[in-house]
Amino acid sequence: MNRGLVIGLVGAAALTGGLLGGFAPSPAEGYGLPPSGTVVDAGLPAMRVLALGACAFAVGWLLAAVRAPAGRDGLLSPAGYAGLTEVRRWSLVQAGASLAVAGLTVAENSGSVTLSTLFVGVRYIEPATGWLLCALVAAGVAGAAGWVLTWRAAVGLLLVALGGPLCAALTATTNAQRSHDIAGDALAAQTLALVFLLGAALAGHRARWCLPVATAGAVVAAAYAVPAGKLLDTGYGQLTLAGLVLLALTAVTALPRPRHKLTQSLALPAFSLALLCVHTALTRVAAPADQGYQASKHVYLVGYDLPDRMTWADLALRWRPDLVFGSLAVVAAVLYVAGVRRLRRRREPWPRRYTLAWLSGCAVLLVATSSGVGRYAPGVFSVHMGQHMLLAGLAPALLVLGHGGTLARRASRPTTADRLRALLDARTVRLAGHPLVAWLAVAGTLFGVYPTGLFEAWQQEHWAHLVMNAAFFLTGLALMRVVLGRDASLPPIGRLVMVFAVMALHAGFAAWLLGLGHPVGEVFYRSLAVPFVPDPLADQRLGALLSWVLGEVPVILAVLALVRRWAVDDERAPCEQPHVFTLSGTPRAAELTGRL
Repeated sequence: MNRGLVIGLVGAAALTGGLLGGFAPSPAEGYGLPPSGTVVDAGLPAMRVLALGACAFAVGWLLAAVRAPAGRDGLLSPAGYAGLTEVRRWSLVQAGASLAVAGLTVAENSGSVTLSTLFVGVRYIEPATGWLLCALVAAGVAGAAGWVLTWRAAVGLLLVALGGPLCAALTATTNAQRSHDIAGDALAAQTLALVFLLGAALAGHRARWCLPVATAGAVVAAAYAVPAGKLLDTGYGQLTLAGLVLLALTAVTALPRPRHKLTQSLALPAFSLALLCVHTALTRVAAPADQGYQASKHVYLVGYDLPDRMTWADLALRWRPDLVFGSLAVVAAVLYVAGVRRLRRRREPWPRRYTLAWLSGCAVLLVATSSGVGRYAPGVFSVHMGQHMLLAGLAPALLVLGHGGTLARRASRPTTADRLRALLDARTVRLAGHPLVAWLAVAGTLFGVYPTGLFEAWQQEHWAHLVMNAAFFLTGLALMRVVLGRDASLPPIGRLVMVFAVMALHAGFAAWLLGLGHPVGEVFYRSLAVPFVPDPLADQRLGALLSWVLGEVPVILAVLALVRRWAVDDERAPCEQPHVFTLSGTPRAAELTGRL
């Protein structure tokens, strides 16, 4: 690693902390707390820059290891394996800096730092909890780096390393009270994009896709935090403009210019690091949009104001964008269409029913999270159960029928296709696709969330809703891949058994909900008190029926798809098999001649 970059990271962290601690108002005073002092006001942003920068350095070394040519059996190259030593070092730096941020966050919110306040603060102050998780993830990456031998394991370690800043970003306090769900998602996307951008720049790659994500996150966060007319009149607006200018300079620097490789190798990491500093400064400066704003009960509990009525038209027309799953649905649809067009340019066939199934699955994912269904789901249990079944059943079934993995392998370059095939054949992926594991995972999302009280404990947290939706969707994909996947090893009778086992799960869960004498999450729903749900228990019983009905729709779809597939296979089988009982004629004669 270039020593100048290390000095640059330490200097950028110290400069950011010094400027914010010396000139910016203390964030604690904005919340009516006593002044935190220079140590907290300067140390917290400095340690935040150091933690995210160290994570970017670790990501850069992991990227270099993944992209280096692999040896036989997918083993890392000697240079890639040597880079894991740097991954271990920078992950340990990230862990220490993240722990410092967690402690300083507790001190800022409590006014003192003792052993008891640290334990209590880390448990009940979400930003401190997020940074503690970031430290634990970094420590785990540092411990696992010494055991990684293959590039596939390095890819897994890279994904785990990105989970650290994601935990910190999703639990951070945003600058938009009215819509802190959207603002929080924008902050998380921007943080991950900047960390990955800096890591890629350090590894000698441009990762230009990070720039649109970071720009979109900055624009969305600014739109909720500062009015357009106050961009030049407030410190937050000026920092936002400075960040946009840096993004533009970074985009220009990332353009392919072979004659300026040396300048690009220095300017791109410098601009990326400066963006990380501005991003940290924006989290420490008060936003003018919510000055004097008093959050309503719905905003406090859900993150935004729920409408005062709910009809079928409202469920269809009252859209609210989900920046995570809604964007995922749109990007997946665009990439799929691009892959199909590439195959057509090569004059390779691709069934239209596959394209229709994939685009329908993306549409279901978009509707379940960004339409009125997604808007009402956090506050109405019956809508939540409808969303659950769409995410866990119908969307995964349609996506698996679209065969996106096959399309990706066929439309990619040979080296990329080989790596995709190797990733899908990884032990972790094969374990997730085991029939028993997939069935137990689906059972866990039903009986491990609602009867255990976990759902009630997570209802008020936006990050928890993202985790639950991701769990519903991923377990559904694993299950449908077992039932409908072309490369699944389960025989036809085994697939039918899986279908009936899933039907039994849905029936048992619906029966449990119908027989329950009190609402799940009763305290939350009665505190929310939406006027169109006068009886939470009746709404819960409606949700039980919806879960039963909507849960069986993808099961029926799976059965129809399996029956059609078996019928097609049976029609092809006689043509592909030799005519064993033909006593005269060319088929039997050719077979005998070949044997002789």
